[in-house]
Amino acid sequence: MRGRTSPQLGNSEISKWAAVSQVVKENKIGILCVQETHLTAEHESQIDSIYSRRIKIINSRDPHRPGSSAGIAFILNREIANTVDLETIKIIPGRAMVLKTKWHNQENLLILNIYTPNNHAQHPEFWGKISQTWYEKNLPSPDFMMGDFNITEDILDRAPARPDNDNATEALRDLRHQLNVQDTWRLNNPTSRLFTYNSNTNSLSRLDRIYTAPSHERNTHNWESCTSVIPLDHRMVSVRHAPVNAPYIGKGRWTWPTSLLHDKKLIKTISTLGKLTQQKILYPQYPRHETENPQYFWESFKNQISQEARKAAKEHLNKIRSHIERLESDLEKTRNGPQQAKL
Repeated sequence: MRGRTSPQLGNSEISKWAAVSQVVKENKIGILCVQETHLTAEHESQIDSIYSRRIKIINSRDPHRPGSSAGIAFILNREIANTVDLETIKIIPGRAMVLKTKWHNQENLLILNIYTPNNHAQHPEFWGKISQTWYEKNLPSPDFMMGDFNITEDILDRAPARPDNDNATEALRDLRHQLNVQDTWRLNNPTSRLFTYNSNTNSLSRLDRIYTAPSHERNTHNWESCTSVIPLDHRMVSVRHAPVNAPYIGKGRWTWPTSLLHDKKLIKTISTLGKLTQQKILYPQYPRHETENPQYFWESFKNQISQEARKAAKEHLNKIRSHIERLESDLEKTRNGPQQAKL
């Protein structure tokens, strides 16, 4: 998050949270884990009074500097996620918190939200404290462990490629083995490169990751790393989780893309069809029957313009999709090219 305020979004003390609410809604995110929230109790109250109809926020603040350091939060989309049967455990205030919720009827989902210190020397103690607390509270293995880890486990996750601090890396791996979670994206993409943070020195790294339980590997898809409309210094990482017993959800009702409102060719076609329909309604050529009446003409007109709109939308989307694919291909070549190792 890099704090709660943003000059680009106004001078409000909680200016970023309008964008957070928008991202959750538009991307249909069920649960969003954020780090570096810098929320005090007063800020939480303000956010809740404005956005509580759409999102539920569970925040853990730094006990010493709540408004200027650390802070992590779970943000639940009330339209998608269960916001009633919740249980939270603050393992390290402002740094590590567990959320337990019901997902798809009776299935429990355990998520560990992490914000690791920048100083690698503090990592062994940090991971060790989580390990000890997990053991003392006899917690089950999490389904997901995600957040800003401020360290990488694979040399491919940095450009220029290099290993991170051995003690810090080993401490993280020890905890992962204890909790039985894996870097599923990396396992499925052993030679690919994906970066979520660009430092001031133009070095790239994959600091933000989502670990999953091995049993969820087949039920996770649409792994993405994208730039968010929220002013951040990291890219947002996301994944879709579809349990085996999840209900099937179709594509939904088709709607006209708003971009078609500016398609002059389509508007001209609709205008021509509308005039023909109007003539048929005002000046019928045959006696009224099943296929010769205003209701039938009107329905036919709506079906025709829908077909024309679908054709136009397909043409528009194909052009956009082709352009995006070319850009993604260029980005992939740049990201995984040999020149990255020489930066």
